[in-house]
Amino acid sequence: MLCQFEKLLYPRIADAATIDYMIAVYRPLEIIRDSNGDMLSQVKAVGYCLPIAEKIRYRLNGHWTKHPRHGLQFEVEGYEEVISHTKEGIIGYLASGQIKGVGRKIAELIYDTFGQDTLEILDREPEKLMSVRGISKKRLQKICDSYLATRGARDVIAFLSPHGVTANRAIKIYREYGKDTMDIIRNHPYRLVEMAGIAFKTADKLAISMGLPAVSPERVDEALMYAIAEAEVEGHLCLEKHDFLHRTLKLLETPEITEDMAAGRAYHLVQENRLVCYDGYVYRCSTATVENNIAFHISKQMKMEVEPYENLDLAIICEERKLKIRLAPEQRDAVKMALSHKFCVITGGPGTGKTAVQKAILDLYQEKYPNAQIVCCAPTGQAAQRMKESSGLPASTIHKALCIKANPDGSLTEGIMLNADLILVDEVSMMDAFLAERLFAAVPPNARLVLVGDADQLPSVGPGAVLKDIINSGVVPVVRLDHVFRQSAGSRIATNARLIKHGNLSMEYGPDFMFFDSKDLAVSADIIENLYMQEVRKFGVDGVAFLTPFRHKTETSVDAMNARLQALVNPPAPGKPEAVYGQLRFRLGDKVMQIKNYEQVNNGDVGYIISITGPENEASVQIDFGDGRIMEYENEQLKMLDLGYASTVHKSQGAQYKSVIMNLQCAHAIMLIRAIVYTAITRARLRLTIVGERKALCRAIRNTKADQRGTRLAQRIQDFIE
Repeated sequence: MLCQFEKLLYPRIADAATIDYMIAVYRPLEIIRDSNGDMLSQVKAVGYCLPIAEKIRYRLNGHWTKHPRHGLQFEVEGYEEVISHTKEGIIGYLASGQIKGVGRKIAELIYDTFGQDTLEILDREPEKLMSVRGISKKRLQKICDSYLATRGARDVIAFLSPHGVTANRAIKIYREYGKDTMDIIRNHPYRLVEMAGIAFKTADKLAISMGLPAVSPERVDEALMYAIAEAEVEGHLCLEKHDFLHRTLKLLETPEITEDMAAGRAYHLVQENRLVCYDGYVYRCSTATVENNIAFHISKQMKMEVEPYENLDLAIICEERKLKIRLAPEQRDAVKMALSHKFCVITGGPGTGKTAVQKAILDLYQEKYPNAQIVCCAPTGQAAQRMKESSGLPASTIHKALCIKANPDGSLTEGIMLNADLILVDEVSMMDAFLAERLFAAVPPNARLVLVGDADQLPSVGPGAVLKDIINSGVVPVVRLDHVFRQSAGSRIATNARLIKHGNLSMEYGPDFMFFDSKDLAVSADIIENLYMQEVRKFGVDGVAFLTPFRHKTETSVDAMNARLQALVNPPAPGKPEAVYGQLRFRLGDKVMQIKNYEQVNNGDVGYIISITGPENEASVQIDFGDGRIMEYENEQLKMLDLGYASTVHKSQGAQYKSVIMNLQCAHAIMLIRAIVYTAITRARLRLTIVGERKALCRAIRNTKADQRGTRLAQRIQDFIE
């Protein structure tokens, strides 16, 4: 159908970078009649990434349907611009507003440079536009993004949309693979799984529709590799071999493929060095290498000889006088161990004296070795800041100490060897296997390494359970701090955390540990909102956190509560700039959270928006994460952020707040786990308030199945030591 765009019905404002489904009205430029023979002056069209530039003719390809409610409409499967190949036709198309970053003047300069080859250049070699005066690298990116969304990606959108791939995702696929996209989709569809968000079943459906036999070896191989990659997303480094095969067969859903057949293909992948087996478990090759390297570095550290600390007992007594405290026997053991070994672990919950132990270790070490180099670090900026405040020494994130950054795909850049004689690392439970490998590899010969953390907290967001595995190896010196010493405000938090850790349901309640009973989610949301504002007035936005097990779905989820709390804490105002990405709206002054490792900012880091420039749909945003880390985000990069008023418990690890409000409902059934409740409670310093159902709290405390991760690090450490 030859036509011209008239108006957009849905969505209200179109942005090709974020929209999926569209409804628009077009004026036919040829005679179109309905089933009654009446000529149509307007046609309602539906589809993905529809063309909406004015004064351009389009040839829409698709089919007619009759919607039971909305009547006759044209379902668009693809389209092309009918552009006059004259100078005015090409310039008119470029300056139509369809391509962001190109106005009339730039359009004329582009045509003057490339003439009749202009559209060919846009399609195949857009980087040549940089030779046109006025087109910077930033403007070229804007031109390419909008052009891809409206022209280059349309075949991909039309081809993938029936397979459940949204237009937004199709555009991203096109950006990844460029002009090779359709060839990859048709001939190598499983490569799409390399991109986050394309599930195996989607790629598998495409492959079978292209004629790949359901029992083909290639299909089984891809399912095997996907099963192990998905396990890593869940936090596993490896899978027990039968579990691995079971997951693969579940993905394939093909009765003709037996467990023996899948095992045969797995053996073939081992022969090709794509998979690795160890102790009855299966890994990707790169992940097995990471785990093996950690064990190797730990064993090497364990074999280092240490210079004895003379008169250590007397030195500890002097330190107690200096700090005006009396260390408990287990705390004294921890200090002695750290000063008598090259590698050790100190673990304990809140209120058990980990901070006092760290302070004593650092003081005594400096006293004996006044010229020694000391490095204090932690996985997150917030944890490092607390470490700095308690020790009086400089502290940084592990990333900063090692001079490593996160690449866009989540991998880490190469780091440096630490210049240190003593390395003290706090909040080690948050450290995943990939970061741990970098840290252990950077420890210089003869340096001491002391790891401090709470092994009962949730494991790291990334794969592995490094702290638990090191402790469970049984060959590394470990001191467990279990006695609660804290008697000040917030003491019930430490006491109850210890009770929860040991599965005791009889908790103590009072002004610093409260429970608001509410079975209804909507009522709970109202209570949380009131409590949050009450606590903000007392402790400030920085001092308060709302934690919940669910990110989506319920009225008390992160998404729902972030929107409600933002409206109260940082409401819109005339002249206050905003930035929009998808469903998220950020404002100047907003508290935000990083949700993906990126350069020197880590997943879970919290900062504040200090600047927003440009139109809200294309804004640049500056965020201050503290510790001198000010990051700038262009619009597409805002997907790495979320509002920071509400958070999942996982994302809160490493942070501490004066007041924490937590929601626990029976509707959270699959997330009611002891480690989640314990971790949330240990984020609070002065006050912890639970809103929800007592039944949900009891169910969570009884559930100890938390995150049993597939790793063999403990076994590997034992093997290396032996």
